[in-house]
Amino acid sequence: MVGESSGLDWVLLSLSFLIMALPAVWELSRPPSLPIVFNRRTQEIYYDLKGELYHAPWDGIEAVAYEYSIVNQYSGAIAHGNLEVILQKFGAPDSRIALNLSGVPSGKRMHTLVGMWEYLKCFMTIGPWFDERGEKTTTRSSFIEEGLKAGDASSLDLLMEERSLIGREKQEGNGVSGTAFIHWLGSYFFFPVALGEFCVQKIDRMRSKKHWPEVVQERLDPNGPTTRLIDIEENYMAQKQQQLNDLHERMRKTLPR
Repeated sequence: MVGESSGLDWVLLSLSFLIMALPAVWELSRPPSLPIVFNRRTQEIYYDLKGELYHAPWDGIEAVAYEYSIVNQYSGAIAHGNLEVILQKFGAPDSRIALNLSGVPSGKRMHTLVGMWEYLKCFMTIGPWFDERGEKTTTRSSFIEEGLKAGDASSLDLLMEERSLIGREKQEGNGVSGTAFIHWLGSYFFFPVALGEFCVQKIDRMRSKKHWPEVVQERLDPNGPTTRLIDIEENYMAQKQQQLNDLHERMRKTLPR
Protein backbone atom coordinates (compact mmCIF):
# COMPACT_ATOMS: atom_id res chain seq x y z
CA MET A 1 0.00 0.00 0.00
CA VAL A 2 2.84 2.35 0.87
CA GLY A 3 4.56 1.52 -2.41
CA GLU A 4 1.42 2.28 -4.40
CA SER A 5 1.00 5.62 -2.61
CA SER A 6 4.64 6.53 -3.26
CA GLY A 7 4.26 5.65 -6.93
CA LEU A 8 1.14 7.79 -7.21
CA ASP A 9 3.00 10.72 -5.64
CA TRP A 10 5.70 10.49 -8.30
CA VAL A 11 3.09 10.31 -11.05
CA LEU A 12 1.33 13.42 -9.75
CA LEU A 13 4.67 15.23 -9.33
CA SER A 14 5.70 14.36 -12.90
CA LEU A 15 2.31 15.42 -14.21
CA SER A 16 2.55 18.75 -12.36
CA PHE A 17 6.02 19.33 -13.82
CA LEU A 18 4.78 18.63 -17.34
CA ILE A 19 1.80 20.95 -16.88
CA MET A 20 4.24 23.74 -15.96
CA ALA A 21 7.07 22.85 -18.36
CA LEU A 22 5.18 22.23 -21.60
CA PRO A 23 3.64 25.74 -21.87
CA ALA A 24 7.04 27.24 -20.96
CA VAL A 25 8.82 25.25 -23.69
CA TRP A 26 6.08 26.21 -26.15
CA GLU A 27 6.51 29.90 -25.35
CA LEU A 28 10.30 29.74 -25.58
CA SER A 29 10.09 28.05 -29.00
CA ARG A 30 8.30 31.12 -30.38
CA PRO A 31 9.98 34.44 -31.22
CA PRO A 32 10.07 36.64 -28.11
CA SER A 33 7.73 39.58 -27.67
CA LEU A 34 9.88 42.63 -28.40
CA PRO A 35 9.53 45.61 -26.05
CA ILE A 36 8.93 49.22 -27.00
CA VAL A 37 12.42 50.74 -27.16
CA PHE A 38 13.23 54.37 -26.36
CA ASN A 39 16.74 54.93 -27.74
CA ARG A 40 18.35 57.98 -26.12
CA ARG A 41 21.49 57.77 -28.30
CA THR A 42 19.59 58.30 -31.54
CA GLN A 43 16.51 59.96 -29.99
CA GLU A 44 14.09 57.42 -31.50
CA ILE A 45 11.32 54.99 -30.61
CA TYR A 46 11.25 51.44 -32.05
CA TYR A 47 8.33 49.02 -32.08
CA ASP A 48 7.80 45.62 -33.69
CA LEU A 49 4.29 44.81 -34.94
CA LYS A 50 4.02 41.24 -36.24
CA GLY A 51 7.52 41.33 -37.68
CA GLU A 52 7.21 44.84 -39.16
CA LEU A 53 9.43 47.62 -37.81
CA TYR A 54 7.80 50.91 -36.83
CA HIS A 55 9.71 53.93 -35.61
CA ALA A 56 9.52 57.65 -34.91
CA PRO A 57 12.13 60.33 -34.16
CA TRP A 58 11.67 61.91 -30.74
CA ASP A 59 12.11 65.38 -32.20
CA GLY A 60 8.61 66.33 -33.35
CA ILE A 61 6.96 63.20 -31.94
CA GLU A 62 3.16 63.17 -32.28
CA ALA A 63 1.44 62.13 -29.05
CA VAL A 64 -2.04 62.33 -27.56
CA ALA A 65 -3.51 61.61 -24.12
CA TYR A 66 -7.23 61.28 -23.59
CA GLU A 67 -9.67 60.12 -20.92
CA TYR A 68 -13.12 58.63 -21.34
CA SER A 69 -15.70 56.68 -19.32
CA ILE A 70 -17.44 53.36 -19.90
CA VAL A 71 -20.81 52.94 -18.19
CA ASN A 72 -22.72 49.72 -17.53
CA GLN A 73 -25.47 48.60 -15.18
CA TYR A 74 -23.16 46.60 -12.92
CA SER A 75 -20.23 48.90 -12.16
CA GLY A 76 -21.48 52.33 -13.18
CA ALA A 77 -18.98 54.71 -14.78
CA ILE A 78 -15.36 53.54 -14.97
CA ALA A 79 -12.65 55.97 -16.06
CA HIS A 80 -10.37 54.86 -18.90
CA GLY A 81 -7.42 56.61 -20.47
CA ASN A 82 -4.78 56.13 -23.17
CA LEU A 83 -1.45 57.71 -23.98
CA GLU A 84 -0.60 57.14 -27.65
CA VAL A 85 2.19 58.09 -30.05
CA ILE A 86 2.22 57.93 -33.85
CA LEU A 87 4.84 55.66 -35.45
CA GLN A 88 5.61 55.09 -39.13
CA LYS A 89 6.56 51.85 -40.83
CA PHE A 90 10.20 51.53 -41.82
CA GLY A 91 10.35 51.62 -45.61
CA ALA A 92 6.72 52.77 -45.95
CA PRO A 93 6.44 56.14 -44.14
CA ASP A 94 2.83 56.62 -45.25
CA SER A 95 1.81 53.54 -43.22
CA ARG A 96 1.27 54.69 -39.63
CA ILE A 97 -0.05 53.29 -36.37
CA ALA A 98 -1.10 54.75 -33.02
CA LEU A 99 0.87 52.93 -30.31
CA ASN A 100 -0.58 52.80 -26.80
CA LEU A 101 2.12 53.49 -24.18
CA SER A 102 -0.09 53.41 -21.09
CA GLY A 103 -0.99 49.72 -20.98
CA VAL A 104 -4.44 48.65 -19.79
CA PRO A 105 -6.72 51.72 -20.11
CA SER A 106 -9.03 50.85 -17.20
CA GLY A 107 -8.57 53.18 -14.23
CA LYS A 108 -6.20 55.57 -16.02
CA ARG A 109 -6.92 59.27 -15.40
CA MET A 110 -5.56 62.25 -17.30
CA HIS A 111 -3.12 63.29 -14.55
CA THR A 112 -1.66 59.75 -14.58
CA LEU A 113 -1.17 59.86 -18.35
CA VAL A 114 0.43 63.31 -18.21
CA GLY A 115 2.76 62.05 -15.46
CA MET A 116 3.81 59.10 -17.64
CA TRP A 117 4.51 61.43 -20.56
CA GLU A 118 6.58 63.80 -18.42
CA TYR A 119 8.59 60.82 -17.15
CA LEU A 120 9.34 59.74 -20.74
CA LYS A 121 10.26 63.32 -21.70
CA CYS A 122 12.72 63.54 -18.81
CA PHE A 123 14.27 60.20 -19.75
CA MET A 124 14.73 61.13 -23.41
CA THR A 125 15.84 64.74 -22.97
CA ILE A 126 17.78 64.99 -19.69
CA GLY A 127 18.09 61.34 -18.53
CA PRO A 128 18.91 58.63 -17.96
CA TRP A 129 18.92 59.64 -14.27
CA PHE A 130 16.81 62.43 -12.75
CA ASP A 131 14.94 63.19 -9.54
CA GLU A 132 11.24 63.69 -8.80
CA ARG A 133 11.49 67.35 -9.90
CA GLY A 134 12.87 66.37 -13.30
CA GLU A 135 16.39 67.65 -12.55
CA LYS A 136 19.36 65.70 -13.91
CA THR A 137 21.39 63.56 -11.51
CA THR A 138 24.68 61.74 -12.10
CA THR A 139 23.51 58.50 -10.47
CA ARG A 140 20.24 56.70 -9.84
CA SER A 141 18.10 58.73 -7.48
CA SER A 142 15.72 57.17 -4.97
CA PHE A 143 12.90 58.29 -7.28
CA ILE A 144 14.33 56.23 -10.16
CA GLU A 145 15.12 53.26 -7.91
CA GLU A 146 11.53 53.13 -6.65
CA GLY A 147 10.16 53.38 -10.19
CA LEU A 148 12.42 50.61 -11.51
CA LYS A 149 11.57 48.37 -8.58
CA ALA A 150 7.83 48.86 -9.06
CA GLY A 151 8.06 48.34 -12.82
CA ASP A 152 10.10 45.16 -12.43
CA ALA A 153 7.56 43.46 -10.14
CA SER A 154 6.49 40.11 -11.59
CA SER A 155 3.55 37.82 -10.91
CA LEU A 156 5.91 35.75 -8.74
CA ASP A 157 6.76 38.82 -6.63
CA LEU A 158 3.08 39.66 -6.18
CA LEU A 159 2.32 36.06 -5.24
CA MET A 160 5.06 36.00 -2.60
CA GLU A 161 3.84 39.34 -1.26
CA GLU A 162 0.33 37.92 -0.87
CA ARG A 163 1.78 34.83 0.82
CA SER A 164 3.56 36.98 3.42
CA LEU A 165 0.24 38.57 4.45
CA ILE A 166 -0.63 35.68 6.78
CA GLY A 167 2.73 36.05 8.57
CA ARG A 168 2.22 39.78 9.12
CA GLU A 169 -1.25 39.21 10.55
CA LYS A 170 0.12 36.59 12.95
CA GLN A 171 2.73 39.06 14.20
CA GLU A 172 0.04 41.67 14.81
CA GLY A 173 -1.66 39.23 17.18
CA ASN A 174 -5.22 39.80 15.96
CA GLY A 175 -5.67 36.40 14.38
CA VAL A 176 -5.64 35.41 10.72
CA SER A 177 -8.28 36.79 8.37
CA GLY A 178 -10.05 34.74 5.72
CA THR A 179 -8.44 36.86 3.00
CA ALA A 180 -4.92 36.09 4.24
CA PHE A 181 -5.70 32.37 4.47
CA ILE A 182 -7.08 32.30 0.90
CA HIS A 183 -3.97 34.11 -0.40
CA TRP A 184 -1.72 31.66 1.47
CA LEU A 185 -3.61 28.62 0.18
CA GLY A 186 -3.81 29.97 -3.38
CA SER A 187 -0.06 30.58 -3.49
CA TYR A 188 0.52 26.81 -3.59
CA PHE A 189 -1.75 26.42 -6.62
CA PHE A 190 -0.47 29.42 -8.58
CA PHE A 191 3.23 29.19 -7.69
CA PRO A 192 4.17 26.86 -10.62
CA VAL A 193 2.38 29.14 -13.08
CA ALA A 194 3.97 32.31 -11.66
CA LEU A 195 7.43 30.70 -11.62
CA GLY A 196 7.07 29.54 -15.22
CA GLU A 197 5.91 32.99 -16.31
CA PHE A 198 8.82 34.63 -14.46
CA CYS A 199 11.40 32.34 -16.13
CA VAL A 200 9.90 32.77 -19.61
CA GLN A 201 9.83 36.57 -19.30
CA LYS A 202 13.42 36.70 -18.04
CA ILE A 203 14.68 34.52 -20.90
CA ASP A 204 12.62 36.50 -23.43
CA ARG A 205 14.27 39.73 -22.30
CA MET A 206 17.71 38.25 -22.88
CA ARG A 207 16.70 36.92 -26.31
CA SER A 208 14.85 40.00 -27.53
CA LYS A 209 17.80 42.15 -28.65
CA LYS A 210 19.05 39.75 -31.34
CA HIS A 211 15.55 39.49 -32.86
CA TRP A 212 15.48 43.17 -33.86
CA PRO A 213 16.40 44.03 -37.48
CA GLU A 214 20.06 44.75 -38.10
CA VAL A 215 19.51 48.51 -38.40
CA VAL A 216 18.06 48.57 -34.88
CA GLN A 217 20.68 46.25 -33.36
CA GLU A 218 23.41 48.56 -34.69
CA ARG A 219 21.82 51.56 -32.98
CA LEU A 220 21.32 49.72 -29.70
CA ASP A 221 25.07 49.11 -29.58
CA PRO A 222 26.76 51.77 -27.37
CA ASN A 223 29.40 52.19 -30.08
CA GLY A 224 26.96 51.96 -33.00
CA PRO A 225 25.86 54.67 -35.43
CA THR A 226 23.87 57.64 -34.16
CA THR A 227 21.99 58.28 -37.41
CA ARG A 228 18.23 57.93 -37.15
CA LEU A 229 16.18 55.44 -39.15
CA ILE A 230 14.29 58.30 -40.77
CA ASP A 231 17.63 59.62 -42.10
CA ILE A 232 18.73 56.33 -43.71
CA GLU A 233 15.33 54.96 -44.65
CA GLU A 234 15.25 55.97 -48.32
CA ASN A 235 18.81 54.88 -49.14
CA TYR A 236 18.48 51.67 -47.12
CA MET A 237 15.32 50.56 -48.92
CA ALA A 238 16.81 51.49 -52.31
CA GLN A 239 19.87 49.36 -51.51
CA LYS A 240 17.70 46.40 -50.46
CA GLN A 241 15.63 46.71 -53.63
CA GLN A 242 18.79 46.75 -55.74
CA GLN A 243 20.03 43.60 -53.99
CA LEU A 244 16.69 41.93 -54.69
CA ASN A 245 16.83 42.96 -58.36
CA ASP A 246 20.38 41.59 -58.65
CA LEU A 247 19.25 38.29 -57.12
CA HIS A 248 16.37 38.01 -59.60
CA GLU A 249 18.74 38.74 -62.45
CA ARG A 250 21.17 36.02 -61.35
CA MET A 251 18.30 33.54 -61.00
CA ARG A 252 17.01 34.45 -64.46
CA LYS A 253 20.43 33.76 -65.99
CA THR A 254 20.97 30.55 -64.01
CA LEU A 255 17.62 28.80 -64.44
CA PRO A 256 17.09 26.94 -67.72
CA ARG A 257 14.65 28.43 -70.19
